[in-house]
Amino acid sequence: MIADESAMTDIPLFPRLRPLEWDDKPRLDRLFAAYPPAISEYTFTNLFAWRKAYDFCLARQGGAVLVVSRRKERLDVFDPLCAPDEKGDVIERCLSLPDGAPVVFVRLPEETAAPLQASGRFTVTEQRDHFDYLYRTRDLVDLKGAAYDGKRNFIRRFKEVCVFEFAEMKKEDVEDCLYFEEEWCQAKDCQRIEGLAHEREATREILGHFEGLGVKGAMIRVGGKVEAVAIGEALNPRTFVVHIEKANDACPGIYQAINQMFCAGAARGFDFVNREQDLGVPGLRQAKESYRPCAMVKKFRLAKA
Repeated sequence: MIADESAMTDIPLFPRLRPLEWDDKPRLDRLFAAYPPAISEYTFTNLFAWRKAYDFCLARQGGAVLVVSRRKERLDVFDPLCAPDEKGDVIERCLSLPDGAPVVFVRLPEETAAPLQASGRFTVTEQRDHFDYLYRTRDLVDLKGAAYDGKRNFIRRFKEVCVFEFAEMKKEDVEDCLYFEEEWCQAKDCQRIEGLAHEREATREILGHFEGLGVKGAMIRVGGKVEAVAIGEALNPRTFVVHIEKANDACPGIYQAINQMFCAGAARGFDFVNREQDLGVPGLRQAKESYRPCAMVKKFRLAKA
């Protein structure tokens, strides 16, 4: 049964925002198909997996559906799910509400934020830590040219040193992948690092709902044991988004190998691969930049001026 849309309340009613649920998948999938997103946050998989960490709720404003992250001091609202020519009006009405929790729009794509910034009625700031890294699929698969010499060398070394099996993930592999996730988290001390603890929870949600979400996954087994996992799905008709990529870094070259092999299979037929954001983590930023993105998907924060 699909969650009742009448339960979605208008944005001022802070205590009555309806939490995002599994039964919202058909409706959100239809909305993302009708309004193909550019930002990595906008798949049901991502919203569902991170719903507890961000306290994701749904609300309505006129004919638009809003994804809302309920914070202690405010409501963080994502890009309105409606026709592009209606977004400005929805945002203006939300920011003009006389009561309820303060509202801020976050992670807005440039096509939504730019016209509103030009009006001068809003404060619009870049959210660099949330910019998505966009790559040409053929670049990640072929790794051609001097810029990718290091990546090819790592993969060559991995293939020479390790006896491995690369395989598409299936339902019967989920338990082994969950075991790998637990080992990975123990090594990284996830429970003591808030961001990694939330990531662990999100990964378990995706693996636990692997079939229902309809995502694509792959693994590398070394000596029969899962040592790397990647999971992603279509973001829009031209772009594949990678939600999870984890590996046991005791195996040199395994990260480069799972990246190349997964994209070669799962992202076949897509022009681009979105590898999500770096969250301002220096090592992660360096790793993502080293793959030479063809573009950054910019995101913006918008509030009343």
